[in-house]
Amino acid sequence: MTHRKQFFILILLTINLLACKNEPKETTTETNAPTTENVQQKRDSLAQDPMETTQIAAPASAQPVSTIGREEILLKDATQIALPKDGDKSSMVIYFVTPGAKSTESTALSTDGLIQSTRLTRMMANAGLTVVWAEGNTGMQTGLGSAKANQAEFNLVEPKTAVETVKTIVGNYMGKKILVVASPPVLNEMMTQLAGKQTVEVPASYSPVLYYAKVRAMGDADIMELSY
Repeated sequence: MTHRKQFFILILLTINLLACKNEPKETTTETNAPTTENVQQKRDSLAQDPMETTQIAAPASAQPVSTIGREEILLKDATQIALPKDGDKSSMVIYFVTPGAKSTESTALSTDGLIQSTRLTRMMANAGLTVVWAEGNTGMQTGLGSAKANQAEFNLVEPKTAVETVKTIVGNYMGKKILVVASPPVLNEMMTQLAGKQTVEVPASYSPVLYYAKVRAMGDADIMELSY
């Protein structure tokens, strides 16, 4: 065998060896990103086991609620609070609540927050809501279930426009029932404007408190502190 043939054979062997080494291997891409189905399954699972959440006591001044309907609020001590009839434009009902607990790793609700949101949805499912107003990501996540349960509109509120928003609500939704899910400063500002003075102080951190306001006009409202 000549040197030339040996040289060409060596080149061919080298090319084949490199081709084998560089041949792409089949890879399987795995992802741990949660799907919509996963999130909903987790929400449903947590809602079925409320003992998994940290129990946070409501203020002693808050009256525990049993059910909320279109015509009345029933307290756990059997007290009935009659609500204005739908369409009666002499007054309206606004419920105020803070968002569920936030995750320490993101702007989403924590495990406790998801359960708190589910409890709120169950409480408000038959309330006859027309619109739900929410502030921020946790506010949206907390209030969305209640909006869906009532087939209500869903709007956003920003802290800087809190006063304008509550004026819009009173001006456009007399005779209706509204839910507002927002941070304590926003709720304090809105309720102070409604009552004409500060009548309640929303806790700075999450608390299972629901504020019921019977509103006749700006500066003329009765506000009651409830717990759920």
